[in-house]
Amino acid sequence: MIPEEFPPFVYEVSSLSRLFWREFAITFHADELFSLGARLPGFPSFTVEIFHRLYYEPAPDKLDPSPPESAWAEKLHDEFSEIIGFLDLVRQCEGNQLASGIATMEFCKTVLDRLPQPRYKLQDPQKLRDFIKRLKNSSGSPAKILQQMSTMNKQEKKELNDLIGSVGNDTDEVVAALRLLGKSAVQDAQYYAQGLDSSEIRQTIRAAVAETEEKLSQVSQWLEMMGLSWGVEEGTEQTVSSVEKMELASRIATNEKLKLIAKLSGSLKDIADKKRRTKTEDAFGELSTIELGNNLTRLLPLELQKLAQPELFPLFAKGYYEHSLLQYKIVGKEKKSKGPLIVCLDSSGSMAGLPDTWAKAVTAVLLQIAHKDKRHFRVIHFDTRVRQTDDFPPKHHDYRKFLDSMLSFYSGGGTNWEPALTEAIKCLDNTKSLHKADIVLITDALCDMRQDVLEKLKTHKQHLETNIFSILIGKHNEKNLTKFSDRIWVIRDLSPEADYQIEELFLI
Repeated sequence: MIPEEFPPFVYEVSSLSRLFWREFAITFHADELFSLGARLPGFPSFTVEIFHRLYYEPAPDKLDPSPPESAWAEKLHDEFSEIIGFLDLVRQCEGNQLASGIATMEFCKTVLDRLPQPRYKLQDPQKLRDFIKRLKNSSGSPAKILQQMSTMNKQEKKELNDLIGSVGNDTDEVVAALRLLGKSAVQDAQYYAQGLDSSEIRQTIRAAVAETEEKLSQVSQWLEMMGLSWGVEEGTEQTVSSVEKMELASRIATNEKLKLIAKLSGSLKDIADKKRRTKTEDAFGELSTIELGNNLTRLLPLELQKLAQPELFPLFAKGYYEHSLLQYKIVGKEKKSKGPLIVCLDSSGSMAGLPDTWAKAVTAVLLQIAHKDKRHFRVIHFDTRVRQTDDFPPKHHDYRKFLDSMLSFYSGGGTNWEPALTEAIKCLDNTKSLHKADIVLITDALCDMRQDVLEKLKTHKQHLETNIFSILIGKHNEKNLTKFSDRIWVIRDLSPEADYQIEELFLI
């Protein structure tokens, strides 16, 4: 159960931080975190204080005085302030609800896992204080008022109901019993805090910070898979709110396939970014002659030799600065226009498992490229027929639809390229905005295509200025693909090296 209120505990916390943390906790279904934290008094308030420190104010004002049962939390806060990495974590999260929420949840979860367990569940004195206050300001019976206490869970209500039964349903008697119970609860909390070793707390906080940084990195991959970031997106006319990002990230967090696709696409994206940074103006080019410049990837060996000789390094540096080093000139063969991207995804039964997941990761990276380059993006799912077509117009992407597309799999019995390629060409012919498109076919099977279909495909390719790039997963012969493909990558096995085999695909 997500608490409705977060009573003051160690620090002053803004109402905005309380609102944003509760909104995040509801979106990410953080009930389990609060359930596990019930063994520590004031744990919900501790969580909102961590969120507030990361999101809004790293060093807020301390309460004076603070509740006596808050000693355990104050020790953790003090160590958190001193730990190496605290300020870096604040810089990553400051002003960002999603990042601050993710960090708070992971941090508090690790703290619960690492802190010594109390010998028994500690009663929360603040809940007893609230109950006493309600009893004094109400004319109803203690048992009836107890049932109205929304801050208490079923087990807590049961225990207090037993107490009411033991002393009678008289308000004064119940208040007296609650005060005794509260005094005992405060003492138990203080004893627990006194038993926390400083070195043990330090190790707990270090582990929590490390786990939090790793989780933020993972969520960053989730966002990148969709072409999103922690901040404001570039290259799109739509604004993606923090709430929408939280909903998207929450969906990925609860789906193992989406998490794996995000992980694989993260590795592929690194390769794609590196390749695109170092690409020449014309991607699939050939060496032609020599020119002057300072492109380190195309320098002549005699220029590179200067780097190995200290006395010649100043001469190399001067040439680099003046763009006067000798380098190879590239003459490109690829067309320079950047049309839309269409991905034909094989959803046949043999693609189930890693092949489908890897293919979806490749698709996710191509979506990011299309998104960045303001290109229309289309995914055609097929087996022996076209099962589903998903469109993502430039500058406006439906991110929920994209996740649905990544999860789509039909496990058909066979593979037939004809329907998918025919559908791709058909939509190019009918939609002017899709002319000059690049088609990427990802499959793990071979099939025969009729000669008349091949002839029509070749004619349309030439007329529409379209390239077809094919990725064949497995140990089949690519002979049939050569009949219509401009470039083919054969991936014998899906090892990490396979990612590098297709790096030139990301130049389209």
